[in-house]
Amino acid sequence: MHKRFFQFAILIALLPLFSSAQKIFTEGSIKYKMSVSGVDDPQSSAMLQNMMMTFYIKNGKTATEMDMGFVKNKTIEVDENNYVLLMEMMGNKYKVTMNKPQMEARKNMPKDSDYEITVTNDTKVIAGYNCKKAIIKMNKDNQTFYAYFTDEIKSAASQSNSYYGKINGMLLEYSFGEKGMTMTMTADSISFDPVSDDVFTVPATGYTEMSLDQLKKLGQ
Repeated sequence: MHKRFFQFAILIALLPLFSSAQKIFTEGSIKYKMSVSGVDDPQSSAMLQNMMMTFYIKNGKTATEMDMGFVKNKTIEVDENNYVLLMEMMGNKYKVTMNKPQMEARKNMPKDSDYEITVTNDTKVIAGYNCKKAIIKMNKDNQTFYAYFTDEIKSAASQSNSYYGKINGMLLEYSFGEKGMTMTMTADSISFDPVSDDVFTVPATGYTEMSLDQLKKLGQ
């Protein structure tokens, strides 16, 4: 079961979060609560409680940290062409370096013709912002995802290559599925406070360097 979640953690690390949106968000952080459904084992389900993900942005750089308890990862956008994925699992630390083409290829996102987005009349307030609900339907298998987004904040980050790329707003809640599990991310708080440069620093030592394919094989 740990290996299953390990693969899930890698998937989350490669997912972008934002598209264009109105209050400019050039520096700050967003904390998301994560919940998982579709886990039959009670022990594993308990391990997946109280998970958090934090997104940081500063001067065009972004970083995402996720804590699943037994798996922790961090994705750093070093610059617009280079990314680093750091992962810790059961005392082991791994580092994967990718350029932009490699990162985009690994996201394996569909073409615009592969899915449809419908913005509904459903609304709710998340982390103090008014949000609209969108339904994403895959044309191939009719699988659906949903997202709540706000157009009250404009982010410098982009998600043009994600399932949510055609949504004109910042995602404050969204869902996606993998290997029979569905994960939902809901924004808990949004901060415009300054972010330390240390958040975007890539450690030079302490990690085993490998390719993304090698990292994925660890979870098989």
